[in-house]
Amino acid sequence: MATGLSAVKLEKAIMNLEARLREEFRKDLVRQVAKQMQPYAQQMKALRSQVTGLSSSVESKSIPCHSVEPNAGNEADEEVVREVAQAAMEHHQATIESLDDELGKPGEEKRSLGSLPGDVVEEPVAFLETAWNLVLVLGHTDSGQLDLAIACFLWLASGLMQISFFLILLSEDFLGEPFGKQVEVAKAWRESIAHDFKHMDLGDESLVSRVCRGDGTLILSTPQMQMLDQINAFIGLGKADFEAPYFQPGVLLCMMCILLWCLYLLNEFRQVVFSLEAVSQLPRGPRTQWRRRGSFQTISYGRFAIYCFMRLSRFMIAVGLLYAGVQWLAGTISITELILNAVALSAVLQIDEMVFAALMPKKIQICIQDLEAIKVPYSKGRSQAESIMLLVGITCLMLWPWMYNVGPLSWDMIEVKRQYCGGTQNFVVADNQLQGITAGLVTSEYADQSDHLNQTSLIRFAVRRHIWQEPLGTSNYIRFGKDRADFVSAKEISMYHRNVHDSLCIDFDEIFLGNATHEIQEFYRPYFYSASFEAGFPDGASCAEMAHLCSSLEPSARLVRHVCPRTCGCHLQHANPMLKLVGEGCSSACFTERDTAMRFTACEDVDFEESPHLREEWEVFWDSYRPLVEQRVGVNLSSPSLSFLPDFLAHVKKVGCPGLGIVTMDPVTRSPWCSGSSLFYAPLAAWCPQTCGCHTSATLTEWCPRSCEGCKDTAIFPTNLPVSDCAQAHQLGLCEALPVQAAVLCAATCDACSALYNNGTIV
Repeated sequence: MATGLSAVKLEKAIMNLEARLREEFRKDLVRQVAKQMQPYAQQMKALRSQVTGLSSSVESKSIPCHSVEPNAGNEADEEVVREVAQAAMEHHQATIESLDDELGKPGEEKRSLGSLPGDVVEEPVAFLETAWNLVLVLGHTDSGQLDLAIACFLWLASGLMQISFFLILLSEDFLGEPFGKQVEVAKAWRESIAHDFKHMDLGDESLVSRVCRGDGTLILSTPQMQMLDQINAFIGLGKADFEAPYFQPGVLLCMMCILLWCLYLLNEFRQVVFSLEAVSQLPRGPRTQWRRRGSFQTISYGRFAIYCFMRLSRFMIAVGLLYAGVQWLAGTISITELILNAVALSAVLQIDEMVFAALMPKKIQICIQDLEAIKVPYSKGRSQAESIMLLVGITCLMLWPWMYNVGPLSWDMIEVKRQYCGGTQNFVVADNQLQGITAGLVTSEYADQSDHLNQTSLIRFAVRRHIWQEPLGTSNYIRFGKDRADFVSAKEISMYHRNVHDSLCIDFDEIFLGNATHEIQEFYRPYFYSASFEAGFPDGASCAEMAHLCSSLEPSARLVRHVCPRTCGCHLQHANPMLKLVGEGCSSACFTERDTAMRFTACEDVDFEESPHLREEWEVFWDSYRPLVEQRVGVNLSSPSLSFLPDFLAHVKKVGCPGLGIVTMDPVTRSPWCSGSSLFYAPLAAWCPQTCGCHTSATLTEWCPRSCEGCKDTAIFPTNLPVSDCAQAHQLGLCEALPVQAAVLCAATCDACSALYNNGTIV
């Protein structure tokens, strides 16, 4: 393309120089001839005046005609002047004719110098240095048969190469599937592995959340993350944006590359049309004849027809490349590849020029390079019409890919991103084939590592700390198993089973923050420091500092209740019953202590008028009830079936225990308020034994205080004691040795009724 443009400019410069030289030469020639003819003209003028004077003298003397002889000398001089003038004019004409032969025909010169209309100029159309112009010089190159065969082969090969590129660019394997099909791919990915619990990271973050925020540590679904990065860069979106902005860099760059490609092809179309118009002006005849080297005198009909066929073939190939190139550019979703693709397309268009310059035999190259440009008249009207056509053409060429390719591509990109990252991200699911249901888990949201430590997941913090700071096998945050079986047990055991077998009801800060050593330190170390981490003190915290999490509804707070049971009131009868359960962190040892203490309290409802601090605990419980069931059960307490519940909660919080008699059953858990819920709260019978009917029950239920039995032996004797009943205990002297246990279990047999109801003081 650059070679062709240079040739046109060169031809124009040569034409202008030719015209100026021709005009200057003519003017100089006229001046020289006039200068040389001036002496002869003066001599002719003098002779003419002498002849005129002689004639006048003869007439004045009335000399007879027969007595005067003709003046032979004057006649000879006049003849000489005429001969000299004739010779000068013939020399002048010969000089002009020789100049015309060198620079062109007189008719052509006259037309170029002023015979054309005033608004018409001549545009020199140069023959570009390509294999497509081979037909113009074929048979007139004075080259060997081998050169001709190679030249014909190169012309055919260059055309086939461009056709091959056209077919490859439009092939399905090259263009790929339409981008719109990625919407279905995104849906399938989102509905399958994106929320699979097996692909959570150590921080309980779902795979889809990691992909959509561009987590660089991913080893799964990296193609999806790369796709999202390309979409964000192409449309100009942030990671959390789903609305296309006004400025879309990828769309703009794509349209600019398509415009560049269209300009390449429009220039090619103009070259084809101009070359056909130029060759059509040559005189045609049965044979091709040359005026001189590189200048046609006539062109044969066959050569003209073949040349027209070749140029039209070139035109059709350019049309195909235009379509294929637009489709390829409009399907490029990587903003970094668009310019590279546009440059690659321009190289495809220049294949014939590169083949000509690199492989064409030199003699044929020289013949094609010597072809003179043919001048084509160009009027003002034609220029304006052509400009309008080109403007309309480029406008249509730009509207076509925008409406059918680039515009729909940007819309599909937005939809693909919405399918990948729209909606709720932080949950995972698993298939419970034994029950035939789908189990789900709400996962954590990502927190920047530069944030405070309590915003980093515990497991990631534990791993990071052990990698860089702690010796192998010993950790404040990781409970290492002795073997694989112990590891699996530690991984799967629940808090309920952990606390059922826990015989301690002490605050662990006494063990870990004091100077004293304890045999259970190593076993309980991960529990205490993990609880401290959840409270925001990764290097250890006192139970007083962690107390604000005792009534927290977050699952992480169960560790705090586990390591600080006394601070959280797990051993107290009238502590906030919310989440004071074995499965929520309180150990069974604390409940044993609580039950023992309740044997020494009166079987009466709490009087909130006399105990303001207990009223505060009671109100906190009912205030926590609603958010707890909504969070863990997912029940909306504003639904019509539960419309009465808010009023009930407000009433029972105000009136105290009598309010439990209005609605005796928890409408959410379907269990009595008095017996409590194994998932949410401890039995309220510890607060309201009379309202719950513990004092009138023939057989005391397990949730009622033991004091409501009166002075009786317990109906359920613990199996972990060394005796099997109260009689055996009395016989062995345990009533005197263990007076508290005797009052709790065997008040009648051990005659310990006087010890009851005195707040644990044995008298």
